[in-house]
Amino acid sequence: MTTKSHEPDRSVPRESISISSDTDLWIRQYIKLVELHLLEAGRDLPPEPGVSESQEAAARAVFKTFLDSGLDRNAVVELLGRVAVEEQSRGAGWTDELNQRRFDLIDKEFQGTLTPGESLELAGLTRIMRDHVDTEANLPLEGARALYQKLLQLKSTGATP
Repeated sequence: MTTKSHEPDRSVPRESISISSDTDLWIRQYIKLVELHLLEAGRDLPPEPGVSESQEAAARAVFKTFLDSGLDRNAVVELLGRVAVEEQSRGAGWTDELNQRRFDLIDKEFQGTLTPGESLELAGLTRIMRDHVDTEANLPLEGARALYQKLLQLKSTGATP
């Protein structure tokens, strides 16, 4: 088993990291809520819980904290699915492979064979795809610019389209 260091990243000076006061407040409240939910979840664990039982209790606490922060169930699932997919693809953006995976998961959903983990993945892929489609970088601006130039030329020559 590999353990991760919980030491802060010293490559970025703490003084150079700034967040808004609203974000700082939200994070602090989130931490307090997740701590309360972890304590609550711990009460339901057996006296000698296994790692998987502890992980599930922690996941429930995080899920409940997101619900308490104002997100609805679907938004939490979509958020967690998106984070999981992004961690897997490491910011590669929307690719043909991700699109194909999304289609495969939709097929499984229609067949009724989609697992809960795949449902989470599908929600994340759908959110990433929607964000990709909604970006300005994805708009066909070159064609629009060419059309605009043609219209300008027509206008300057007095011709009508």
